[in-house]
Amino acid sequence: MKVLCVFALLLFTLPLPAEEPSMEARLASWLKQYPDADANKDGTLTREEAEAYRAAGQSERKRKKAPRVKPTYADVVYGDHERNRLDVWIPEKPAADGLPYPILIFFHGGGFVSGDKSSFTPSTYLDSGIACASVNYRLVDGKETLSPVPMEDSARALQTIRHQAPDWNIDGGRIALSGGSAGAVITLWLGYHDDLADAESEDPVSRQSTRVTCLLPINGPANLMPDWILENIGGPKHVHGSFVKLFGEPVESPLSESMRRKVAEISPWEFVSKEDPPTLLIYTGSAEGTPLPETASTAESIHHAAFGKALKELLDELGVESEFREEFDPRGAPDLVDYLKTQFGMME
Repeated sequence: MKVLCVFALLLFTLPLPAEEPSMEARLASWLKQYPDADANKDGTLTREEAEAYRAAGQSERKRKKAPRVKPTYADVVYGDHERNRLDVWIPEKPAADGLPYPILIFFHGGGFVSGDKSSFTPSTYLDSGIACASVNYRLVDGKETLSPVPMEDSARALQTIRHQAPDWNIDGGRIALSGGSAGAVITLWLGYHDDLADAESEDPVSRQSTRVTCLLPINGPANLMPDWILENIGGPKHVHGSFVKLFGEPVESPLSESMRRKVAEISPWEFVSKEDPPTLLIYTGSAEGTPLPETASTAESIHHAAFGKALKELLDELGVESEFREEFDPRGAPDLVDYLKTQFGMME
């Protein structure tokens, strides 16, 4: 039943449009991972069988859903806005090496217009001796709150955690970032951006570095330039509904020079350099099937694994350590814990 629930979670986050060139390949891949989904045991997983398996998994999840682990430090304030809050979890048992705990910081998704820190589940990492934090940031509204506010808030949250690290028994030199969708953009942006520390500031938090050990973005649109997306990914011409709220006006290709600067300010691709941290690029879908038709959903296009494949090629050119995983379900995956342990120097 656990396998069924994992499959249900995977399908629940991925669109199943009626017309999609790569659907047959996805169904074949899912069949290999979840053979019980093939109800009639004919060796072929149909859309209907996948939907039925998903529905059964959703029902099982509702019945067995475990309560969220209570944060060690809840609603820690890192700014003036009501959304400037974060939760922190510290493992209960002492670290095997006796050192302060490394930490994974998670940024939620939601297109920069929705989402909450409560969506993150830390249990798998806590059990492995890794502290965790989940961050809320201000949401854009197309009027008063615009880009790059979510990124600036997230940077401040990271600096706050690093500033508080000694008091929380956290190792400020071993910090990993992760997040899904919009949270993946934040993860990549922070990881690739030049250090935002202000060494001359009177504020001790602002003096903290924003450089980190490694990145684990999930389903992240690594390049936000609309012309690049339409050429390399495809999909709807408006790219995504959140763009208007991010920038306060429609984002249309070809871009005006002023709009190009605004998009470049938050597009992780623009900041990639050879000094960037190791990156594990995670995508639940396949990198095949591009360019997508204009009728494709924005959920499919903006999360497409082709973003990760292209970013992997760029990182390889620069000599930045990276891995690319497509058709991969990250929920509770031991591979992610092992990756973090390796990057944190915790492997025996």
